[in-house]
Parts: sequence; C-alpha cells; structure tokens
Amino acid sequence: MNYKGYLKMTHLLAGIILIGLIAWNFYFEEEFDPFREPYSSDDFTARQVDSVAVDDSQPANENNEAEEEPRPEIYGVSAVHPLAADVGMQIIEDGGNAIDAAVAVSFMLNVVEPYGSGIGGGGLMVYHDPQEGAMSFDYREKAPPSGNEAPLERGRSPAIPGLVKGMEFIYENYGSENVAWEDLITPAIDRAEEGVQAGEVFAQQTGNAVRYLLMDDYERDIFFPGGQAPEVNDLIVQEELANTLRLIQEDRADGFYSGEVGQSLQQQFNFTEEDLLGYEAQVTEPIQAEIGSQVVYGGPSPSSGTVVVQALQMAEQMDLSRVFEEEEDIPDHLTMGEMINHEELQAVYMHLVNEITRSAYSSRLSTLGDPEFENIDHQALTDEAFIQDLLNDINYGSHDYTDASELFDTPAEEADSRHTTHFVIVDKEGGMVSATHSLGEFFGSGIYTDGFFINNQMNNFSYNNPESPNYYQPGKRPRTFVSPVIFEEHGQPVLGLGSPGGTRIPAMVFQTIMSYQYGLNEDGERMSLQEAIETPRFYNDNDVIYIQDDDLPEETMQQLNELNYSVVPHSSPLYYGGIQGLGVVLDDEGRVQGMYGGGDPRRNGAWQIESE
Repeated sequence: MNYKGYLKMTHLLAGIILIGLIAWNFYFEEEFDPFREPYSSDDFTARQVDSVAVDDSQPANENNEAEEEPRPEIYGVSAVHPLAADVGMQIIEDGGNAIDAAVAVSFMLNVVEPYGSGIGGGGLMVYHDPQEGAMSFDYREKAPPSGNEAPLERGRSPAIPGLVKGMEFIYENYGSENVAWEDLITPAIDRAEEGVQAGEVFAQQTGNAVRYLLMDDYERDIFFPGGQAPEVNDLIVQEELANTLRLIQEDRADGFYSGEVGQSLQQQFNFTEEDLLGYEAQVTEPIQAEIGSQVVYGGPSPSSGTVVVQALQMAEQMDLSRVFEEEEDIPDHLTMGEMINHEELQAVYMHLVNEITRSAYSSRLSTLGDPEFENIDHQALTDEAFIQDLLNDINYGSHDYTDASELFDTPAEEADSRHTTHFVIVDKEGGMVSATHSLGEFFGSGIYTDGFFINNQMNNFSYNNPESPNYYQPGKRPRTFVSPVIFEEHGQPVLGLGSPGGTRIPAMVFQTIMSYQYGLNEDGERMSLQEAIETPRFYNDNDVIYIQDDDLPEETMQQLNELNYSVVPHSSPLYYGGIQGLGVVLDDEGRVQGMYGGGDPRRNGAWQIESE
C-alpha cells in the first residue's frame, strides 16, 4: 500500500473523537508541536490535568535557601465501584497506607462485584514503596500440589485461591501498622449484610450467567430474587459472604484455608489440607524498562505485564522507514505515537498497534510461565535485541491472516472473556498500588460456596503443548493476561493503571497509554488521563478489527480494507476493558504538584482524590 498520499501534515486536530470529561479537570495549556522530539517527561508528569493541586510555594530559611519540603498529603483511589473507592479513601484518612487500603478495597470488591473478583480467586499487584521502590506481589491461584482434580466438567476446575493469603501477607509485611486487620474487613462485612444495589454491569452479568451458575435454591435466591435476574438498583444481601468474611476477620488466612471453610473446599473440590495450608504469596521483581525519561514496571510472569512493556518499547523504537515507501516522506521527529493525531494516518496507526500486539502476544506463548517451574529471564525479554526481534516479526506493509493458535493456547484464551477487576491507590507518603484481581471468567467456575464464587483458573494451562512454559504441573501457577503497571520518574511513582478484559487486557492497557502519552483532544490540547481512558479502542481478531463506535472516517475504513482488514462494530463496552488509573504531577525537581485520576465509564469506574 502507498502511504505517501497520507502524509499531508497540514492540520493537527483529526483522528480521535472523545466523549465528556470529568468536570473539574484542568488542562495544561501549551503549544503542541507534532514533530517535537519523540518523547519527553512532559508526556506524563508536567501536564496540569490534576484534579487536586498543591501549594507550590517554597519556605526559605534565613539564608534565603529553599528548605526540603515535606511531601504534600495528597492521596486517591481509582476502582470499578464507588463503594470500593470510598473504603480505600477512608482507610488512608484513618492513617493507613496504600497496602492497608488495598486490603480493604479487595474485600469490598468481593461484595460489590462478586462476579469479577474475590476471596475465591487471586491476583497480582505492583507496589511502589516510598522507601524500597518497585516490587510485585503474586497471589495468583495455583494448581493443587497434590495433583488432585476436582470432580467437575472441563472448564470449571478451580485452582487453589490465593487472594486471602495475599492480603494477609501484604498487610503483615508492608502495612502501616496504624489500622487493625479487623477494621479493614468491617466495611465489607457491613455492606454484605446491609446489601449492595445492583448496578448495570451487576444486573447484566448476573442475567447472562443464569444457566452457568451452579447453585442450590437458597444460593440462587440471593442473586435471583423471586426467580428473576436482578434489575438495576435491586438490593443484593449476602449474609453467607458476611459470615465467611467474619471468619477471615477473626483468624486471618486461617479462617479461610482451615476451619469450616477449608473443610468445605476440601470436600467439594478434592483439595487436600496440605494444598490449602501450603499456599504462599510471593514477593517478585517486576518486569521493567526505560520508556523515555521514565521507568515502567509491570507484573512479571506468569502475568502479562511483560506484553505491555514490550509493546511500549516496540512503539518507541519503531523505524518508520519500514512503514513508508520513501524515507524523505517521513517528517522530522515523527514517531509512531504522533500518528494518532492525524486522520490520514489513522489506519496505518491502527495497523501498527495491531501488529505490535500480535507480535508480543505470540511471543508470550514460548516465554511466559511460572518462574518457580520455568527459567524466565525477564531482563532478556526487554533488552534491545529481543525487542528488535519482535519488531522484525511485524508486517509493516499490510495485515496477514493470523490463526488463533499462533496467539492463544489455553481453553480460557479461546473464550470471549471480559472478566477481572483493577484498582489503583496512592497514599499520603507517595506509595502506589496497581492491582488486578480475577476469578478466571465472570463468576469463575460458576460454583458458589460459603458465600463466594470460586475460580476456574485451571482452564489457563496449556494442556496440549508439553513444551510450553505454561504446561500443567501440580503446584504451578497458570499464565494470565492481567497486566498492572506503574510508571516511575525521579524515583517516584507517577502513573498507575490497569484493566479487566480477559485476553484483551494487555492490548487495551497499551492503547490507553499511547493515547495518554501522545493523544490530543478535540481542542488541540494534550489528553487528560480521563480523556485517554474514554478514547474509543479497537481490537484485532484474525482479520477483523472490532471497533467500539461505528464512526471511523470513510477514508480510514477504505484504507483498513486495503490493508486486508474487515472492520466490524462491536458495541459492548465490556469488550474493551475497564481502565482505572491515578497519576501524580511532579515538577522538574521531583516535587509533588498535584494528582489526577481516571475511571472507565465502560465499567462504571470511579475515582477520588483528597489533599490535606
């Protein structure tokens, strides 16, 4: 395809059409040069999109020298439900840190989104500690070490849940010691007993799962009062969940893995006592790479933070001379990211995003697995030579059909999944949490026990390929698409985000970061995080590009067809994930100037920020 005709750089304001903004966001007013140097720290940290700003005056000593300022007490929570954001904010206000708040948010999410995450599942968290820097916590479910299989049909088998053990571990080792464990769970217990109003997603997903859920009459009546799927604003009371949470409140992880709940899990799913009591959460080193002036940290294997980091590296290192017919057609300093703002280049940009995603997704099949069982060299996966190999796999000229087997090799990956949840927390000391939790599919295995749904994560092993690093072994953690990330500058976390969305999680996170890093809004100003989150996203499946809104310019549609794509509208909001994020504004010296956030309307996301 000849791209020369698309290089009429006579205007800046085409491409991305956005819906409404959070009313109190402010925008950084600066002249934008589309052909500036490819990347600068302004891209993430100097834009004044903060919802809460702090006083930037500097006290001076009697020698008129600036004294070191304490960090402003500014903090926030971004989560998929306002009640989860509320409880996180309250914990920080009560003296807790981001870890304490993460524990409280996690248990509350089990109440308000029982289908998306909870004590029957697990997760992965990237944490940037004010003193120790970035680290990650793996409380992913794992195959029973006993090798026992649950007496269930294929696709429903659960792995050992890790969330409760993970919450206990991070609280005991990284919590503030200012908030009692009991107080972190009380809000979830109270809400479960008082009831939560079903939102649109709650009502929709419960209605969709009516035939999938395996429940007795009592259990079914909780979620299907009167035999009907709940409607929006119906009150859902979860007494049995409150009882189980109370056991965890009293005995921490022992209240879940032993006692009556542990015995119930053994009887129903063929777990042994050793399977349950032997589960341990892990501290791991996040995947990392330099992107411009920043460092990005992602969840390490078996999560797919590696895929997001690799995609960002490929976009930054993209050689556009391999895209355009003649090198002189490329304006000075034009990068792949800058193409997002030009309607005449939109089809090419979408094609390159798809190719980057395909290359990174394909690579993960042979490189990602449980590091406890496989030799995973995370540093090698982000070095320049490896990224160049991934770029060499890209078809710059047009799209070629890609069979699903080249990208996916587990039963779960073959399903059209939209599950999982994500939240981000920043505390008063500057600690940041970016965490993704899951049950597998929505409602996990569909089996409800002791007040919660248990996962079906055994479906995430590569059973048909003994050479795969994700091949099933007893005690192994299966690979996952969860991709929490944190960006760092001046040694401080400046942006945390992630998404639910099953197989599409890394792709949606990558696209949102690109929109935030490079995108312009319709006023020609740099996008706020909220605008970037609301930007329409797309996803390539074989030779079809699914688009959220059927409003692509006719010329773009024609160009995509010439690139061998079919373009199909897919209007389901949950198909495109649900990005949640928080960012911190720093000045050139690394001093905190403000904070901003974003919540995805596709999933009714919420966020709050306060300054003291």
